Amino acid sequence: MDASFIVLVVIALIGFFLLAAVLLVPVYIFLQREKKASEQWTPEALARRIRETPPSPNGSGRHEPASKEKPGV
Repeated sequence: MDASFIVLVVIALIGFFLLAAVLLVPVYIFLQREKKASEQWTPEALARRIRETPPSPNGSGRHEPASKEKPGV
């Protein structure tokens, strides 16, 4: 084998791996960010947020719709 052929193969392999890294690293970062964001929507996380939400000052549940009736009528 010619030495220039080996150099060409090595350069091509290095270029291939660099191109793969340039294309796949942003995808990996995006997927990790989405995975972290999705952890906020698990049933356990939703239940924890509901428990930690303070009640409204008027005594009704914060997550319940307010009554449309006027008090005392």
